[in-house]
This record gives sequence, structure tokens and C-alpha cells, in this order.
Amino acid sequence: MFRKALLALVVFALCITFVTAETLKGRITKVDDKTVTMKAGKDDAKVYDLAKDCKFYLLGKDGKVEIKDGARAEIFQKIPEKGFSATVETDTANRVKEVVLTGKKGGN
Repeated sequence: MFRKALLALVVFALCITFVTAETLKGRITKVDDKTVTMKAGKDDAKVYDLAKDCKFYLLGKDGKVEIKDGARAEIFQKIPEKGFSATVETDTANRVKEVVLTGKKGGN
């Protein structure tokens, strides 16, 4: 009986973990060493903290290519007014663990 209750608790905890992590799609309007500012649709821009091991990628014809300098890369120094189309993955603490730039450099 105790084992079943313990197993149910573990399964519940795993389900909560998967539910709280998010994948967001929108436009990145600002990137610095500790945060990413993203606007999804017509909503106001929201600021997300970066996880220590956050990875940045550029989506191309051959798949995801890692952006070597991460948040300090040159591409993030000249973000267009509209921002970059991107997909952002957060962890359970709502910190960004992965950023994939999905649009063209011009912010399309």
C-alpha cells in the first residue's frame, strides 16, 4: 500500500515537472548577459532570466547551428526594431534554457 502511494506521488511530481516547463514562440526584442526580452503576439514584452547553461541556436537549412558566443554574440547587438522570430524553452523555474532563432536576420 505504501509503495503504491509513493509511486503515485513520484508520477505526479514528474507530471508537474513536465507541465511547468514551457516552449514559447514570439519575437526576441532584447538580449543581455542575464535576461531575454520576448514579445508573443500582441501581448506586452516579458523578461525571462537566462539559465546558466542556456544555449543559443540559429535555425538553418541543415538544422540548428549553435551561436558560439551565446548572449554576447554580435547578432544580438543589432536586433531589429521588430525583433527576431524565435522559439524559447524554459525550465521548471521559468528560466530560459534554449533560444532558437527561427526567422531571417531582418526580423521576418
